[in-house]
This record gives sequence, structure tokens and C-alpha cells, in this order.
Amino acid sequence: MYDIVLIHGTWCDGSVWGDFATKLESMNIRVHTPSLRYHDLPYEEVTQKVGSLSLTDYTEDLVTLVQSLDRPPLLLGHSLGCLLAQMVAERTPIAGMILMGPAPTADIFALYPSMVRCFIRHFLRWGFWKKAMPPYKEEFFRYCLNQQEDSLKEPLFATLVPESGKVYTQMAFPFFDKSRAGYVDFSRISCPVLVITGSEDKMTVPAIARKTAKNYTDSVLVSLTGADHMYESGKYQDKTLAIIHYWLKDKGFL
Repeated sequence: MYDIVLIHGTWCDGSVWGDFATKLESMNIRVHTPSLRYHDLPYEEVTQKVGSLSLTDYTEDLVTLVQSLDRPPLLLGHSLGCLLAQMVAERTPIAGMILMGPAPTADIFALYPSMVRCFIRHFLRWGFWKKAMPPYKEEFFRYCLNQQEDSLKEPLFATLVPESGKVYTQMAFPFFDKSRAGYVDFSRISCPVLVITGSEDKMTVPAIARKTAKNYTDSVLVSLTGADHMYESGKYQDKTLAIIHYWLKDKGFL
């Protein structure tokens, strides 16, 4: 039985996976759902602690988890979690990667109009590079949940917590980051890779997924017609799981 580590995205914690994780477990996979550092604390505590955390801080925590397992696991990332998955895979052996709506590595253009509009309120704040970035409801509904039922939106938004301003500065403006945290040496990653995108994903547009897939020699890119950014929840969950199941079986993980 393989282990799979699920790495959540911006504003979320490990609880976001919900029945997505349960359904993965039913495929005879041992599932781990860590929260990024401080993300499982109460909202105000996250606000106080998360602002200056870096991509490297998140990655080091995940590498520690991966290396504690009996053998190299699968990694499944969503959004920001995809960038972190690739940073982990660069540093320690893994069996395979599944990247859903990947955030861009530093070599990939990130400033698409819908993505800028999603986060511009944060970047217009003085000191954005060290401040916690709160979840913005209007933008979250318009650019992340744009194809979901209204009944999903409010309950999901209520679970969100602030994100690191430093992390978003490193992603959006990698040329200013002296640590070069968001750069990945793809030659150090030889595992099979599944990349999933949605035709209506406005938070990480399909062009980023296409470029991500091209960075790997053993990659498969699947586009879900009509899907927005929230692959693990709502109306596209089962289709996403079906794609993952087929790929896992094809690659011999099941």
C-alpha cells in the first residue's frame, strides 16, 4: 500500500480535503492530510504568525513528514500545494506527483489578468511582503468557485484562514527573491507526474498547467471541461478522482 501526502492550497488547512481524502483511502492508499505551518490554528493566531513564513518554511515541514514514512510516497498538491510538492520532490525521493491546478514555479509567467485580480487587494497594501493575506470573499467566489453551486461557497469560505504574504511575494515576484525559493531544478525529479487543470480555472489558469506538464518527461496533462479551481470539492470532485484512479492504476500504484 502506497502513502499519499495531500498538500492543500492557499487559505486552507488539512481539513479541506474532506471526503476527497476518504474516497482516496477507498482506493487502498494510506492518506496523510497535513496542514501547512500555523494553518490549523484559530484565525487570529494565523494572522499574527503566518505573514513572514516562506515557501522554504513550508517545504521543510513537508520534507520532514515525507522522510518519516516507510518508503517514498505519492504527493498530491492543489494550487500552492503543487508548487510545494515540486519543491519537496526536488529535495527528497518520491514515487509520483499529482498536481491539480498548479501554482507557477518561478520559471512560469504568473501575472495573468484573472490571477492579478484575485490577489490585487493584498498587493496594494503597504508591507504586503510580510503581512498575512486574508481570504477575500468576492475574489474567492469569482475566481476559485466560479462554477460551483452557491450552497458550497459560504461553508467553504468559513473554513479559510490567512496566507503568508511572503509566500505570495516569492511566487508573484520571484525576480525579487534573493533566496530563489520558487525555482525548481526539474532534472532532480524523475517520477511520473499527473497534471490536472480545468477549462474555467481562473485562479491558476490552464496555461500554467500546460507549462508545468512540459517541465517533466514522464507527465500526463488532463483538462476538465467546465471545471473551476476547486477540484477536490463540489461538482467536479468525482471526475477528478476518476482521472486520478485511472492514472494510479496505469502507473502501477494500485
